[in-house]
Amino acid sequence: PELAALMASAKPLGRFWEWGRNIICVGRNYAEHAQELKNALPSEPLFFLKPSSAYVREGEPILKPYYCSDLHHEVELGVVIGKKTQAVPQEVAMDHVAGYALCLDMTARDTQAECKQKGLPWTLAKGFNTSCPVSEFVPKEKIPDPHKLQIWLKVNGELKQEGETSSMIFSIPYIISYISEIITLEEGDLILTGSPKGVSAVQEHDEIQAGIKGILSMQFKVAQQSR
Repeated sequence: PELAALMASAKPLGRFWEWGRNIICVGRNYAEHAQELKNALPSEPLFFLKPSSAYVREGEPILKPYYCSDLHHEVELGVVIGKKTQAVPQEVAMDHVAGYALCLDMTARDTQAECKQKGLPWTLAKGFNTSCPVSEFVPKEKIPDPHKLQIWLKVNGELKQEGETSSMIFSIPYIISYISEIITLEEGDLILTGSPKGVSAVQEHDEIQAGIKGILSMQFKVAQQSR
């Protein structure tokens, strides 16, 4: 009876977006993407947070914030944490991974530029509602090596982003180890690992399709937020 009660109360990782606490995003982790935005390459991972209210699933629209005139897509591989992770060495970091998801880091680029200019945090640019669309959960057993994946994104059928996860500047074990020394990761937390080049603007009524080649795909429409 005790085991049955424990299993019944367990949170399903396959629906991490419903109860996971933290979304940690790594920026500038693909050299060509950093270069296209005229950013210097980092010597250590650059990361920022999104609130869990940023999650959005297929069937619901991505909302362009009322204050944004330049909304950009950034397709990324997401890593779902499977157990408490605190100051873990790289050598065992992958033991703390439960699986993966395809994610979009939607960015109010004009707002981000303004925040940078004023020396302000990126919350308005990165943390708004629906700024983190996610796919279905993929157990790690289905992806033996997350550094050998091809991710892609199309807008209205036109290919905009295509990249290999082998091009990451910082590997997934390094990222997990680095973040976990600063922020304790919990079961269900999500790490976005950076975006390849090709980011571009999207408008109301645009359709975004994205995928991990040979694994999954997802689709979202863009809508305008009303005040």
